[in-house]
Formats: sequence, structure tokens, C-alpha cells
Amino acid sequence: MGAGTAALGAVGGLSGCSAIQDLIPGGGGLGAYTKWTYAPDTFKSDQESLSLGATSYKSILSNSGKIDEDRRESIVTRNYPDLGISAEDIALELNLPQGRVITGSFDTDAAKSELTASKASTPENSFGNSFTGSTEYESDGEYEGWEIFVQSEPDTSPNAYAIGNGNILEAQYVTNSSNDASEVEAPDVAEGMIDTGTNGDNRYVDNNDTFSTLTDKLDNGVSLSVNMPQYEVGSEDGANENIPAGNFEGVVATGQSTSINGGTTKVKWVYVYDSEGDVNQGDVDEWIEANNTGEGSLSNYNDLSSSTDGNVATVTGKIPTFAY
Repeated sequence: MGAGTAALGAVGGLSGCSAIQDLIPGGGGLGAYTKWTYAPDTFKSDQESLSLGATSYKSILSNSGKIDEDRRESIVTRNYPDLGISAEDIALELNLPQGRVITGSFDTDAAKSELTASKASTPENSFGNSFTGSTEYESDGEYEGWEIFVQSEPDTSPNAYAIGNGNILEAQYVTNSSNDASEVEAPDVAEGMIDTGTNGDNRYVDNNDTFSTLTDKLDNGVSLSVNMPQYEVGSEDGANENIPAGNFEGVVATGQSTSINGGTTKVKWVYVYDSEGDVNQGDVDEWIEANNTGEGSLSNYNDLSSSTDGNVATVTGKIPTFAY
């Protein structure tokens, strides 16, 4: 992910309990993403890698006088067909391997009504695939103060929503078809996500030093992405080293964050190595040089610089917000 800029993802949902709580943002903005991120093998027992993306549309739009109008329009017209919510109210949208988390300020009763209303056509789910079975949802009971919704049909719902405490969670059914583990139904995934976010169960930042180191270095601005492959770059089973592409030997995790400060946007790239001895700042500088000319992916950035700290290498750059 070396040279890429963090994409603004798509998704949708949210909640609360009372009319007053509906006005209170849930989750605490972009910086709450580590609170909701569970260990990769929490539901899929053989999963060892992790990729996630987080965006705060509310934070982006607070800079609407500085951002490109087409970008602003693409955000405010973002569609959440099941929930009828607005991207302008989303403080955090976090895409995880088996679901997503959305926090913000919403009318939760309206979101529940939209979720259970008859639909004229089959919507796409948040992962871009058309649903099968009913397009209507029904309550499947409560868990720890959250109300869980599943599709009316089929009997095994391919996804579930959980609404509570200023948040909406969307969870996917996990087949575990690649191993001997039992399947995990969508409501059970939703309950596991609730346990992570509220009780800290299987919270990755608390039990994985690499993830903790990476997320500690990233900025909690308007968007970020994380990639933790199963194998380190340059190992027998890992990706091949490719310095111009930002694949550095010894790297076990990468992340990118974007922060807007008025007319200037700061982008940070973070590389976590297996050990401090693996860090090679010369490789990082070579990547910058290879991509900072002509049509290179960094050619529009100013003030590009690199630094190292322990087993981490960091690159920062600035670009006019409108151009970004």
C-alpha cells in the first residue's frame, strides 16, 4: 500500500436509545476504531491477516470550504438504503473483515423503522453484493442493551444489524468453509462485535504489539487504512520486496492516515518491521525518490520526509486540500 492514498470507503447505519441519546455522537470519532477492532481469528478461526479502513465523513465535511466540490457531493449523496441515515452525521465508519461499525448522531427510531420497512427493490449490502431472501428486517431480540435485526428470510440471515448506544453495527455470516471450525451466524458475529467494543473482548490493540505500535503512530484525522499481512515482506511465503512499490523487506504491517488542516492535508505512511534491525531508511528514501517525479504517486506532495523510531519507519507529506 506504499504509494496509495487512503480511499474514502462506503457504508451505512447508526443509533441510540432515547431521543436525547440520539443526539449524542457514539464512539468518539475516528480515533475509536481501535476500540472496535477485534483479533482476525475472532470469527474466522484460521484468519491471520487484517485489513481495515476507517473514515470520518463528518470531519471531512467540516472542511467543506476547502475540499473539492465533486468530493463533497460524493460524500453527501452517499446512500444507506437500509437505514436512511446521512453521511454528514457519521463520525466514524469502520470496515472490518466480517462487518462494519458506524457511529454518529442519528434518529435511531427512524433508522429502525427504515430497517424494518417494506422495500420496493433488493438493495446491495455494505460489501457490494445483492442480498438474497427478504429485503425486510425484523427484530431478533436484544443483547447487552442492543437490539439486533436480521432479514425476515431466509432462516439463516446473511447479515445482521445491531443498534445501540449511538452506534450501528453490521455483521456478516461466517461459513468457515476453509477449515474445520463451526460456522458463525450473523447475530453471533454482531454479539461478538458488541463484546469487543463495549467490554474489550478480543480487542486487537490490547493483545498484538504490532497492531498497537502501528496504530499508535497513525494520526486520527479524517481517514486511515491498515494492512497486516500473514507473512512479512521478503519471507518465503510473503510478498516479494519491491522498493518502488513500497514493499520493504522485513515489514509486517503498514498503515496510512490522512488529516485535514484547513487548506493543507497531511498524509502519513507508517511501516512496522519485524525488528529494529530490519529497518532500512535508505529503502524508504529510495521509494520517495522513485515516486516523487513525473507522474509518480508522490509527485504532488510537498515537504516529504522520512524518519525511524525503533522498528518503525514513517513518511509524511503535505498536499493542498483541494488537490487531494
